[in-house]
Amino acid sequence: MAYVLILSICVMAVVVCVMAAALSENVRNAVILSGSYKRAFAAHINLFSSLYNKAVRKHKEELFARMEKKFQTVQGDKLILEVGVGTGANFEFLPRGSSLIALDPNSHMEHYLVENAKRFSHFHLEKIVCGRAENMDAIPDESIDVVVCTLTLCSVEDMEAALAEIMRVLKPGGHFYFLEHVAAEAGTWRKTLQRTFDNQWKYFSDGCSCMRETLTFIENAGFSEVDYLKFFLKGFWIIGYLMRPHVVGYAVK
Repeated sequence: MAYVLILSICVMAVVVCVMAAALSENVRNAVILSGSYKRAFAAHINLFSSLYNKAVRKHKEELFARMEKKFQTVQGDKLILEVGVGTGANFEFLPRGSSLIALDPNSHMEHYLVENAKRFSHFHLEKIVCGRAENMDAIPDESIDVVVCTLTLCSVEDMEAALAEIMRVLKPGGHFYFLEHVAAEAGTWRKTLQRTFDNQWKYFSDGCSCMRETLTFIENAGFSEVDYLKFFLKGFWIIGYLMRPHVVGYAVK
């Protein structure tokens, strides 16, 4: 009986420690900023991307078809900046003849980016930039025709700063294309679970929040036009329950 009591106390202590670590911003930041975590996350996202693409293929195809139509009005180089490019999940969808500047804060993505780019010849990988969406000093003002983000704005530290940078680098009339998982509707069980497990979720997803009101930020960023569609991700595994609410669309500078 004593052994059972001791074992129960030990299990409870472990649970308390794990929950405390999950709720501690300092501990979480130390974990997800470590080189080992970044390296492992790059390998993880390289595998995850193919599964996610299957789940959202229809929406990505429509989004990038709209981008290709936009490029029909662009003279000269067709320059795309992808913010939070990851390991190149969107390479297959990029418009033919376009050039890509790939930006990501995780330097361990570069190996996968280069290898994945070799599989496609319909676009040119012009440059890889290691940097954050909130501070894109390497990209000149009004130099980009199109900016695209997919599963990126959920993990930026400062959404307003990131969107301001996107506005800065876009040419007048330039388009911003996005596909993001977002917060569930208020008053739903999903929203309650998102709020309850958001801190723990960040451990699995490099600081990503599962309850961002992304669309509200985009609508308030100063774009002249915002067009979007809300949808629910289907055909995903159980852990995807928290990230099923999605929004896809574009905004015009």
